[in-house]
Amino acid sequence: MIEDEIYKTSTQFRIWTYTKESLKSLRANTNAAACERLRAAQNRAREAPRSATPSTSGNLTPNPSDGDSKVEAALGKDVDCLSAEEELMFVRYYCEQALELGDNYKPALPTMVRATAIQYLRRFYLSNSVMTYHPKTIMPCALFLATKTDNYYLSLNEFAKAVPKIDKPADVIAPEYTLTQSLRYTFDVRHPFRGLEGGIMELQAIAQGEGQPGPFITGQTSESLKQAINNIEPLPGFDKGSPSSRISAAHGKARDLLKTAAQMTDAYFHYTPSQIWLAALMVADKPLAQFYLDTKIGPGVITVPADSQNPLDMIRTKLMTTLSDCASLLESYTPSASNPETIGTLRAIAKKVYQCQMIEKLDPAAPSSGQKRSTGSLPGAEGASESELERAAKKRRLERERREQESKDIFGGELVAQRKKAG
Repeated sequence: MIEDEIYKTSTQFRIWTYTKESLKSLRANTNAAACERLRAAQNRAREAPRSATPSTSGNLTPNPSDGDSKVEAALGKDVDCLSAEEELMFVRYYCEQALELGDNYKPALPTMVRATAIQYLRRFYLSNSVMTYHPKTIMPCALFLATKTDNYYLSLNEFAKAVPKIDKPADVIAPEYTLTQSLRYTFDVRHPFRGLEGGIMELQAIAQGEGQPGPFITGQTSESLKQAINNIEPLPGFDKGSPSSRISAAHGKARDLLKTAAQMTDAYFHYTPSQIWLAALMVADKPLAQFYLDTKIGPGVITVPADSQNPLDMIRTKLMTTLSDCASLLESYTPSASNPETIGTLRAIAKKVYQCQMIEKLDPAAPSSGQKRSTGSLPGAEGASESELERAAKKRRLERERREQESKDIFGGELVAQRKKAG
């Protein structure tokens, strides 16, 4: 099997790869569903008796004066929902925060762990809205989950020490079930980092005269490849230096792109890992990237004749189109912190998110309000009274205690229950 065939068997390709149109449609549908749910929640909160309306802390209070101003602000006018584009911008900001949070640890969390967490976050918000689940609670949970799935062990207590504004370590993993369920329990993320390292190693070997000729190119030798890499035109504004130093410079820039732009854009949803790292190399040093492709599938031609039967020409044309699109996507990314206008927009979005989540707290059907949600919190519990639910919970607790007691017996519990003798 070739690399692409192996990749096509992965969950990343089968579940988490989209066309641009389907990805945009998915986000729009998620946003529309969240907006509809919020408007319904606001209507329920307006119709509910004020004495049964939860306070801003989520507890029932008979005295509405405690949070009157906030309640009126949330219910006084129709909720201003976020657009799908605003949600995406908000998620991207918290992806950037995940990178920064990784630096709080000593030593810092590996790049691979942070990248995995960011992809978990981006995948989660394809089917969930920031108006329902705030990224500030999902992001630390995604990062902690990534430390486990990428085999970088940290205890929960140790991890929680670096997370700001949490009351207790358990808060980090509170949304873990919701997160893993939304990820469809697919934790494998295929990254482009190792592919880049392999490509750079090949280029360095060529520069040292140890390169291996490509399988489809006749007449190539290690010496001819070394001469060819020495003849690559320098980048505009740069003097012609040694190939090794040029490769190292391109490596650093490409890796930075993979750590930032590739994570903050939709690159993982549209392209394979090999396409992403080749596109990053094109952005870093296009002549060097084209030379690398020359060693694999031969030199490119300006135009491919319509009747051309050379499969390498057709592959090259199709590949260059894909790589150019991916490179443009990577170049389009600008960090939020570098743009004051973006920061102002994010502050406005954060205020809207606060109002949306305030409505969730005021919703009398929300679990935190002390009333049963209309869908029922347990399968088959629709319409069950509070006393019935309490009896069911007590029965489960007694059964659990019985099993725990039996587990303490060195020989286990009784196989057959003792029957009382009659009379």
